[in-house]
Amino acid sequence: MYRNISILLVIFLFFQEIIYAQVNHKELFSSITIVVPYQNASLLVKTWANEENQIDFRTDSICAARCTAAFTATELSHYLKKTLTQTDISFSETRPVNGFFIELAIKKTGSKECSFSIEPLSGGILITGSGRTGLLYGGYEFLRMQGWRWYDLGEEGEIALPKQTGLILPEIKENFHPSMDLGRGFYMSTELKQSSNLLLWMARNRLNLISYGTATAPLANKLGMIFINGGHIFESILNPDRPMPSGKILWEEHRDWYGLKQNGKQEKDQAQAIQFCDSQPDLVRFCGDDLLKLLMGKWKEADLVNLWGFDTWGSTCECENCKKLGNNTDKSLHFFSAIRDYLNIARVEGRLDHDIRMVLCAYEGTGTMESPENPIPKNLVDAGDVVTFYPINRCYAHSFYEKNCQTNGTYRKDLTSWLSCRSTLGMIFGEYYNVSKYEDLPVLFTHTMRQDIPGHYNAGCRGIIYMHVPIVSWGPRTLTQNLYAQLAWDVTTNVDAYTDEYFTKRYGPFASKMKESYSKNEDAWQNISQWRNWYNSVLSQILKWDGRIPENELNTTEHMGTASHVIQCGRRSVELLKDALRLADECKMITGHDPYDKRISEDYRLLHYGLQTMELMSDMVAYYEALRLNNSALADKEWSDIHRLEKEMDAYWIPIGFKEDFSLIELDSKDALTRTQLKELIGRCKKYRIDNNLSLE
Repeated sequence: MYRNISILLVIFLFFQEIIYAQVNHKELFSSITIVVPYQNASLLVKTWANEENQIDFRTDSICAARCTAAFTATELSHYLKKTLTQTDISFSETRPVNGFFIELAIKKTGSKECSFSIEPLSGGILITGSGRTGLLYGGYEFLRMQGWRWYDLGEEGEIALPKQTGLILPEIKENFHPSMDLGRGFYMSTELKQSSNLLLWMARNRLNLISYGTATAPLANKLGMIFINGGHIFESILNPDRPMPSGKILWEEHRDWYGLKQNGKQEKDQAQAIQFCDSQPDLVRFCGDDLLKLLMGKWKEADLVNLWGFDTWGSTCECENCKKLGNNTDKSLHFFSAIRDYLNIARVEGRLDHDIRMVLCAYEGTGTMESPENPIPKNLVDAGDVVTFYPINRCYAHSFYEKNCQTNGTYRKDLTSWLSCRSTLGMIFGEYYNVSKYEDLPVLFTHTMRQDIPGHYNAGCRGIIYMHVPIVSWGPRTLTQNLYAQLAWDVTTNVDAYTDEYFTKRYGPFASKMKESYSKNEDAWQNISQWRNWYNSVLSQILKWDGRIPENELNTTEHMGTASHVIQCGRRSVELLKDALRLADECKMITGHDPYDKRISEDYRLLHYGLQTMELMSDMVAYYEALRLNNSALADKEWSDIHRLEKEMDAYWIPIGFKEDFSLIELDSKDALTRTQLKELIGRCKKYRIDNNLSLE
């Protein structure tokens, strides 16, 4: 059996190479010189390519550019040696007299601009980056022309055609520009989310927005990354129990800084359940001082800093001064305009030694989803500050721009209003492809991404970010990471052609079955937001349940309807996931130990966890309904299934998680049952059954 599969694989790759050669004319070269335009390049390129730890990338633009250019050269050399059968590759500071050359150039050495061009010349090609980041992307684009792809992390994620005798060259000068030029990347809220493999994968797929981390900062600098830090930082700065020099706590000394409810009350245990008072000048100075310490210390390399209010999902301050500022978003913009003035003064006075752009948010949790009533403060616009639009409860059953979805329609109206503001700020769109409620589930978003990301661009967004990229065990989510990166770079990408190539290159002779497995898996999770979002989803409702006989039916959820329809949708998804798992298993049974085995095995493990999670959610809803309807026989049957899943899911782990707090460095590795977020609810249900002498089996 294995021998037959191996023969088929060789035939598959042989014909793939023939087709590739027919479509692309290949030039043969006995030698290639990579031209790095710095003195002594022939001797020192490899040294320069690895000196990132000795460079101050903010102040030494010459050495920074040389480091990135040299690294580009070593990457080209490394992959071209793996591409070609018999070719000598060397480095030089000038073009050679004979032989083919690849010349590298940077227009603006101090820039991280990402645009680049590849131009055919007599005897070689010229790769020119607008900035040093663009040069690196140009080098990877040339390798991409030869057939290289970087789908997953590390060397095992590299995919190329078998060794060839020549190179594919452009016939005319080609220019490349990112669609999302404000930034394309990930929000990562803890320093432990640092991975050199992730950074290299990002650069090879032209993503450039990442959180600053001390361990990986030198590499990220070499790769031309943009650093973004911060988040809900005021929750720690304005901790009401924070000790003050006077011996008092912050609440006692500055109670007026905390928001006033509509009824005029203030309570310490509810101090952060309402936004802080945006109209307090002393509060600006206090927060500005703490922010400045971060920007000159822990976040000294940051280019962008997220400044978000309390994640309260509550109201904003209702004091008379705040009311005069406008709506909730106007209040927030007033405060951040004052913070901008504080930073500008600190920069002039030398207390801040670099320019920093602020990233504000349009987000329900901070009361800022609606656009402001008043013009956006001019100092925010002048500084190049931006807004990230975070529709946290958006529906993923539909594209963000489909007209028949009420949830997305409300968000779309808010986005349009923000983008039409006078003196508008640059807009980044924030997605939730792996945020806490979806974390480590094998959810795919291909059907929405193909419309959403071009739609975001057409609406006026020029940046995109998502929460929170996993740094191990991507499984089926590998397609999400790659399609996200590709569409963020080029919103005009032909998604069908791109995904067809993905399955062919990643799974070879198993492409057809794995494509079907992905399709069934994606279909099973199309209602992920109705199942697991933060407001009125199935999960949010049943997590409030005490485990006793319920009095009320679960609320209707958009697109899934009543509880009986939710159960029906869940059972259908379970069957789809069983099919997806079966297809992966059929491939896994005959892969042997070739490159496809690890990929399919990883898919299988995550699909298994996804199947059990969907089963458990469906069973919990069915158990809830059976109890509510006093159907004890059905309740016992459903409980038996829950008990089985409880034991099985409590017996294995899901990849490493992280404490989501910028100030903490903590791992959080949970069993699969805990990761479903249903473990405590099962415990409450158990207590009810024990108290009422009901079977636990």
